[in-house]
Amino acid sequence: MTFGIRPFEARTLSWWYDQRENIDFDPSYQRKGRLWSEKDKAYLIDSILNGFDLPKIYIADFTYSPAALNENRKTFAVVDGKQRFEAMFDFMGGKLTLDKNFVYNPEPQLDLAGLSFKDLKSRYPKIASNFENFNLSVFSIITDDESAINEMFIRLNKSKPLTGAELRGAMKGEVPAYTKQITKHHFFKDRVRFATQRMQDANVAAKFLLIEFRGKLVDTKKVHLDDLADEFASSEVKSLKSAYNRVQMILNYMDEAFITKDPLLSSSGILTIYYWFFKNFGKSYTKSIRDFLVDFDKYRKQAKAKKATSEDYVNFNSFTRSINDQSSLQNAYNILEKRWQSWKKSKGVLPDK
Repeated sequence: MTFGIRPFEARTLSWWYDQRENIDFDPSYQRKGRLWSEKDKAYLIDSILNGFDLPKIYIADFTYSPAALNENRKTFAVVDGKQRFEAMFDFMGGKLTLDKNFVYNPEPQLDLAGLSFKDLKSRYPKIASNFENFNLSVFSIITDDESAINEMFIRLNKSKPLTGAELRGAMKGEVPAYTKQITKHHFFKDRVRFATQRMQDANVAAKFLLIEFRGKLVDTKKVHLDDLADEFASSEVKSLKSAYNRVQMILNYMDEAFITKDPLLSSSGILTIYYWFFKNFGKSYTKSIRDFLVDFDKYRKQAKAKKATSEDYVNFNSFTRSINDQSSLQNAYNILEKRWQSWKKSKGVLPDK
């Protein structure tokens, strides 16, 4: 295995900005972008303009490495430093302005707050030039082994508050690959309403894959999702492909049943129960299930507000407080199915034709 890290030749921010089309910001091991707020990004620009040092940026440098690792046929791929690059490029590209409280320490009497990079170039060309000529500390990772890049990402981020889904996404093996494919389904792209910036969608997808592979509702805590990933990365157990195919089929039912940015899908926690419900009834009752879930959701919200309602909804809410626990999942699902059978009978619902 070839593996090495070396300082990239000193280059200015302006040079990197010109290279932005040659940088892959979304390799498979990278966490999702746009995690920083506008204030976070403006703070980075403040640091550069006021001469503060920045942490190192690490890139996979494909001017050295075999093209086989170059997923999107770019010259570079970001391993660590994506949000920093995005903040700097946003400022230079006119998508970001200086913070309203910005103070330029070398000349604090200057009123630069709220200015764009274009404003700086026209009014304060020397300050803009200093920004353009700022030298980034960039290091090249040179390897012919994808797992080495993945491990580098994990090691760099071990001290950062990464989610389990982000760390699993950097592992090798079938689980991260299939999980990533599942999150590309239209259901995750269009139907869900919960935030996905920190790979919450990947976490839900891994849960679907886990329960399909185990063939029943099981604990979906982080440790069990990690165990599944480790199991397939380190052994010769049977392929996950059949479980993956079943997940895709169930997601087709769910995609048909729910609406765009569905209010019923505002929380990722309950999706495992919904998934198991569609596994059992989605094929025959796709057209009716959402109407049932709307009613069910209304009654369980009333239970949360302590309004008069059936004890089933009170218990359901209690079970969903431990939504990753096997017994809680099973008990919550049992209530959902019980109420479904009662609702279906009262409405005279028949299978889809």
